[in-house]
Amino acid sequence: MSRRVIGAATALALLLALGGCASDPVVETEPTAPAGAALAVAIADAVPPARLSAVIADFDAALKAKLALLPLSSAYRLVGGDGAPVRLLLDADRAFEVGNAQMKPELLLPLADVADVGRATGAWVIHVIGTASTSDEAELAERRAASVLAYLASRGFSAGRLRSETRSGRGHGVDLQFVPIVEGREAQAWMSPAALGARR
Repeated sequence: MSRRVIGAATALALLLALGGCASDPVVETEPTAPAGAALAVAIADAVPPARLSAVIADFDAALKAKLALLPLSSAYRLVGGDGAPVRLLLDADRAFEVGNAQMKPELLLPLADVADVGRATGAWVIHVIGTASTSDEAELAERRAASVLAYLASRGFSAGRLRSETRSGRGHGVDLQFVPIVEGREAQAWMSPAALGARR
């Protein structure tokens, strides 16, 4: 597929997702590693295991510093750490327009910072996980995750390193989890974080 076709498809997906009217988003529930040239690039960029802690610390510090410069917002918060990269949780009621996948303007700068820091601090796969507490909310959770994914791609984060999925759970929102591409276990970065955690 040519770059022009890929670019047009990405632009169309972004417009539909930002407008909250994507009728049939593609949601990958079992992410897999890219094949061919894309995987070769990921392997070339992979973080050596000995540097993993430093790369995670640099990522966490850079993201926290960027977000600290923005006005306080209840639409998102950072959680986690403890040896794993921090996660960005988006509150569905505050980050999106009511009942649809259109992101509120206050969400655009933090997501742009996420894309910038992810590109600058190492090799990452960003898993965008929509959470729904009922089956009725699942379709909306899928569209919201797709909307975030499309925006990150529009900000220059490699589409081959973005994955979305939907989970059932308490409450509803969108969870961005950052998984490093580690030398020797590159394919694990594209696995669902829940599945990867269960294997440990």
